[in-house]
Amino acid sequence: MTMSEISLTLVQQIKTSKIINGMAKVQQKSEKISAFGGIFFVLDKFDRILSSVIDSHLGLRSKLIGYQYSEIIRAVFSVFCCGGDCMEDLNLYLKDVLTERPHTRVPSADTVLRGIEELATEKMSNEEIQKKFYALACRYSINVGEENLTISISGLNENLGEALRLTEEVLHGAKADQDIYHKYVEQILKDREDQKKEQRTCFTRAWNYALYGSYNPSTNLMSAQQLKETNPQTLLDLLSGLSALQHTAIYYGPSVQKEVTALISKFHKTSKHLLAVPENKAYTFRQTPRPEVILAPYEAKNIYLRKLHNEGRQWTPEAAPVEALFNEYFGGGMNTIVFQELREARGLAYNANAYYSSPSKKGDPEYVMEHIISQNDKLMECISVFDDITERMPQSEAAFTLAKQSLTKTLQSRRVTKTSLIAYYFQMKRLGLDYDLYERVYQALPSLTLQDIVRFEQQTMTNKPWLHVILGDEKELDMQGLNNIAPVHRITLEEIFGY
Repeated sequence: MTMSEISLTLVQQIKTSKIINGMAKVQQKSEKISAFGGIFFVLDKFDRILSSVIDSHLGLRSKLIGYQYSEIIRAVFSVFCCGGDCMEDLNLYLKDVLTERPHTRVPSADTVLRGIEELATEKMSNEEIQKKFYALACRYSINVGEENLTISISGLNENLGEALRLTEEVLHGAKADQDIYHKYVEQILKDREDQKKEQRTCFTRAWNYALYGSYNPSTNLMSAQQLKETNPQTLLDLLSGLSALQHTAIYYGPSVQKEVTALISKFHKTSKHLLAVPENKAYTFRQTPRPEVILAPYEAKNIYLRKLHNEGRQWTPEAAPVEALFNEYFGGGMNTIVFQELREARGLAYNANAYYSSPSKKGDPEYVMEHIISQNDKLMECISVFDDITERMPQSEAAFTLAKQSLTKTLQSRRVTKTSLIAYYFQMKRLGLDYDLYERVYQALPSLTLQDIVRFEQQTMTNKPWLHVILGDEKELDMQGLNNIAPVHRITLEEIFGY
């Protein structure tokens, strides 16, 4: 019989007993004499003989959780030896006594039961876990973003409690498979090499380099050596330690708040004092105080060109209506100035657009970008046309009216429902807003004129320095023309991919 089976058996025995033997004695102990003092000698033997065996057999839990399996099983053993009836006796009668033993940490009853549930989950394969979720008509998912980690449960509301319990068991009890991890690492490394052959992916990496510099979301990766040398269990331990960190629970469904709160309190056990979430090193937007040209190599018959201007301008919600209408007029669709001038009028572009970008969170700057995919020999002409329509933006009342009508219809048909409503709430919160920004945009649209758009463009884009980032084959490009803009800064695929 394995240690995990013993642990489960002990729990069942404790729960089925109906007699509390001698627990009242604990209440009568003096300052110097403990009714359960003899348990210390038993625990000394336990630590000498079993603790190291338990931890080596079951593995170490995350340090963020606080208690190892040896301490959890020792707590169960203590309750059993002292005649306890249930694990709650640990909190009510035994914890103060047991902590008098030097260097002894005593977990709470909830921590003990959660640890036992972990051991039960460890015995299930991934396939068995998926079958349990399927039977519940529920599923769980884990998504790691640049700034947020989200663990989601969806499915039948009536099975939320059981799905939440099973998810907690998976998070706290998952054990890594070394062979599967090695295969996963091999696939990651293969995908990385394949990505260097994809033109669009290469340009995305070059754009991140232009936008943030050498430290950016594309280069902030574990190296091949780190991936190979990492113990996969340490990655899973990060999941098991999440309940010790500050986090937010979000619910959408038919249950009332009281019911959901009760389920979360029952199945989602957290530390009494949650730790602050560790902060990553932030990505810093690159400003463009002078003209620059960045060239990344890629052998193809076409080039990717994107122009960037960022002067660190801070966004304000009052400017949102003008910015939205400007994008609709200048570069956001087929009827815009950019598309009409570069593709329809001159046939320069496979794809062309421009966008004035507002930040996703308060404190980040605005920036503007102009983008085109064209033939290698058309590069300098593309740059020239972009310069022309930026410095002297064409003004057309007919095109402006069409842009305003299009944006108005888009906002009128916009619907934010179900879980998207919660996501939108947090989107606004990240901007420091407590209202619907798009409602303000819609209300302001009727009073905006073409001259509002012209003034905005002149203030933010006209006579400004631009960074040009290009992905292309240097042998096919007008390098003299590029050097006339600014000395060409050549970067390698290794620099933009980070490997």
